[in-house]
Amino acid sequence: MKTKVPLKLALLVFLLGCTLQTFSNIKKNTNMSDQKKETIGLLVTMKAKPGKEKDVKDFLLGGLGLVNQEPLTVSWFAFQIDNNTFGIFDTFEIEEGRQAHLTGEVAKALLANASDLLENFNPSTDIQTIDVLATNHKSGLQNKGFLVIMRSKDTKTTDVENFLNVGKQLVSDESKTLSWYAVKIDATTYAIFDTFADDSGRNAHLSGKVAAALMKNAPFLLEGFEASAIQEIDIIASK
Repeated sequence: MKTKVPLKLALLVFLLGCTLQTFSNIKKNTNMSDQKKETIGLLVTMKAKPGKEKDVKDFLLGGLGLVNQEPLTVSWFAFQIDNNTFGIFDTFEIEEGRQAHLTGEVAKALLANASDLLENFNPSTDIQTIDVLATNHKSGLQNKGFLVIMRSKDTKTTDVENFLNVGKQLVSDESKTLSWYAVKIDATTYAIFDTFADDSGRNAHLSGKVAAALMKNAPFLLEGFEASAIQEIDIIASK
């Protein structure tokens, strides 16, 4: 028998998320360098079933109230890539925090509702563990972002990681780049996840030094990288 989140609980989660999103945005004004060190994380991608896009968005917004009760979850972002593609990006200081999140209320609710809301969701492949290589944080409201996934050439992984660490220093000069993460997904797959208050910040980053260096070095470091790999995202909710 399929397990579902009771209607009253789902409504409570949604209402908490709506209320706490405002609080969370205010809390983002505190510089994240004062928080715990982010070393590992999760990247989750999912596609809504036709007609379920708003339900998925509401579900992710409602999840904020639950992750705010997870002290070992350092950062949590729910985001939307296109009309029916959504994602979660979150970080932790230690493996204990990641495992607590994977067995927590958000994960339980996601798995309980996946068959109703999501298209062919497979936890073993769609929930990816990641290592955080570098971060850079500034205060501000986070509403827009980029997700860039790239594959290193087999012999260039060290060079790619060095490039990403240099990128951390370059984004320090970008006043409108609020959160910037460089992460490793597997032996040759890397990603950049970054956030901005608005489109002006996102556009400034796209025409900035990191993006220019990425496009310049991509033919030498990356396998089949194209500009289309730079995906614009909307931040739905964040901790």
